[in-house]
Amino acid sequence: MKSEKWLYACFLALVFGVFSFAVVACHDDDDPEPEAGEVIDTPKPVVEFYIMGTVTSKGEAKSGVSVKVGEQNCTTDSEGKFSVTEKTTGTYTIEVAPKGYLAQKTSAVIADNAENRTVVTVAFALTEESPKEEVKLDAEETTTVEDKSNSNVDLPKPEEVAPEEVVEDRPLAKITVEIPAGAIEEEGNEDIVTENKVNISVTTFVPAPEEVKTEVKPAEENKAVEKSIPLAAAQFEPSGLKFAQPVTISIPNPIPGVSFADSDVQLTYLNPETGNWEVQDGKVSVGEENYSAPVNHFSAYAIENKVTSTVSKETIQKEDILGQASQDNSENPKAVTGIVLKYKEKAGWDYEGDIVQTVKKQLTGANEKTINAMVAYLKTRMFALMGSVSGITSTERVYNTVNVNGYTKMDYSCFAKTRITTLKTKVVYNNQNVTIEISAKRYTGTDHQYKTVTFDPRHSGGKGGNI
Repeated sequence: MKSEKWLYACFLALVFGVFSFAVVACHDDDDPEPEAGEVIDTPKPVVEFYIMGTVTSKGEAKSGVSVKVGEQNCTTDSEGKFSVTEKTTGTYTIEVAPKGYLAQKTSAVIADNAENRTVVTVAFALTEESPKEEVKLDAEETTTVEDKSNSNVDLPKPEEVAPEEVVEDRPLAKITVEIPAGAIEEEGNEDIVTENKVNISVTTFVPAPEEVKTEVKPAEENKAVEKSIPLAAAQFEPSGLKFAQPVTISIPNPIPGVSFADSDVQLTYLNPETGNWEVQDGKVSVGEENYSAPVNHFSAYAIENKVTSTVSKETIQKEDILGQASQDNSENPKAVTGIVLKYKEKAGWDYEGDIVQTVKKQLTGANEKTINAMVAYLKTRMFALMGSVSGITSTERVYNTVNVNGYTKMDYSCFAKTRITTLKTKVVYNNQNVTIEISAKRYTGTDHQYKTVTFDPRHSGGKGGNI
């Protein structure tokens, strides 16, 4: 009897188990599929490039100055800054010509392979035109004409300026011209000479670079390139005035106790037909007190010395985060729209290391005046190489406005990109050849990393592809 009851109980348990499995199986089959993730396309970032710059005079910001960049016109703000946005690569001529100042012009080159959001920075140092001085053709003695521009009237000697107070976009020294008696004749100057006299002026200025470009080709990276940079440049008026015998232009030696090898100094002039600076025949005399050179006609001239520069490979600075955002939408089927991805773009450059200590190490035993002047010289050289004054600016920009689809996670990061420019210059100190080297870090652009990962809700941990 007990056996029958036991068999009966087992039978009931078996029936109940089969029934339960059927119910569970039926329930699983009827379970609804997860809702499909909403998909909304995100437009690609807008392609644009930025040309930014500053306009100064006597080292101070010049506001309200009209600047023409390509076909666009803009005006400098209270800090002397201007900025335009361009949609295409190419070469853009930039011109500044306020009344009463020497006109300045350069070109910003955005290479064909430039990355989106590339920035080019330029700078203009404006100089007021020097008043003219009457020089008579029948003068019996040598006439010396000096720079009397209001922009340069208080120009300090480099040796008198503390290293931290150096103004990179002011001249190191003023140029003068000595005109011997009888050097000016009316013949050949009929359109210039009036009543046996000529009105002459000399205006020392800092030339804008011929062009500022973003592209550094792989073959040019870390390659030493020789360049000539003005110790001083001046506009001599009236341009085109011819001389029967050479006149002498000169500048005082800007670095007391230091000079340059004769082979490293040259005279250049601004060719009015091409608009380019070209080497002028005529040796520059390098003395302890001044540098001088003969010229046969008036134009813009510069007494230059040679330096060597190298530019490093571009590097992504992972520690320099300019923007960051994320959106975890992995458990939501609905898309999240209109997420604005912003970053603070860095532009400009600044020095690496301590320039003063570098100079002291190379010019052993140099006095304070020599050290001050050498630092001023190095900083004005670096300005000419970089095409703008030192300093980093930060501008908030929008990378893109994005949509994050259903069951998707988004991550965005923006990092700074930089290059190192190294400047080497050779000088003669204590009758010895000495090489001094300084470096600067330039912000060259941004590295944007935007990634999305889509999860499949039907499979735990399942993922789709990256975008």
